[in-house]
Amino acid sequence: MSLMTKTMSKAMYTLLFTVSCMLVVVQGLFHSCKEIYANNPHSVSGVYEIMNRKQEPFTVYCDFYADYGYTYVINTTSVQVDIADLYTSTAHAMIRHINVVGIQKESKMEQISTYSKIPLSFQYNTHAGYANPYNHQQMAPYLYLGFLPVSVAQNRNQQGYRVNGVDYLFTNCDSNPNSYFAFYFNHNDHLPINYGRCCDSTLMHDWITHAHDIPKPRYLPPEFFFFFELHMGGCGGYAIPPTIIHDVQGAALGLRFDYDNPCAHSPCLNGGSCFPDGTHTFCECSEGYIGTHCETAV
Repeated sequence: MSLMTKTMSKAMYTLLFTVSCMLVVVQGLFHSCKEIYANNPHSVSGVYEIMNRKQEPFTVYCDFYADYGYTYVINTTSVQVDIADLYTSTAHAMIRHINVVGIQKESKMEQISTYSKIPLSFQYNTHAGYANPYNHQQMAPYLYLGFLPVSVAQNRNQQGYRVNGVDYLFTNCDSNPNSYFAFYFNHNDHLPINYGRCCDSTLMHDWITHAHDIPKPRYLPPEFFFFFELHMGGCGGYAIPPTIIHDVQGAALGLRFDYDNPCAHSPCLNGGSCFPDGTHTFCECSEGYIGTHCETAV
């Protein structure tokens, strides 16, 4: 075997090993992390391939917990994202950021207490009912997290966002109805438009300053972080990295899904133990009992 052949074989082995470590292959056509978890509650957090409604594949990171999780879309996605398939809750989003030395942190983002009954808006490459993202023309497509719709955000009152249980506020001074995060795919590497020397504020950094640490085993791969813009008001601020936010390389939008554990109301009788099996259950019976639900004494 020639040196070149050996080198190519080693390179191919390394490539295959890297891919196998990164991408979890699942059988079947799943449209969401929730479907993957429902099919197999033993699924581990990691990178998965799912399908949009045209059955076109794209890559996501599924962050699984006991009965809920978060979906993160990879920034190289080139197909339509049917974003409504990726979440079940509009009460909050999880935004992760990665700083310039590679440390990742996350912030649970919600409406401020005053507007807690207004759901967050998650959209793909559109912003219906919400303010226009500043860089959408040259950097689309994008993921959109809307806090207050234009009809509410145009009021001159206190607005803002809630991070990890604490409200961070500003007063809208001129009825400018911006109240959003936009996460740009920017496939053509266009440079962003900025407001020049405007409009930094403490509010533009609070979601970073008050973020929580993430254990390294749960870190996202770097390709799940996006160039982003945050815009509030009307005197709340406008920020993009690195011109305003110097210490952050990118951010990732985590969409929450909840999973109804079929064992939450256990059908197992006489002390039997319930175990989920996809969307169904099976019972492990206590000594002296048999049957589908351990209903028969022996």
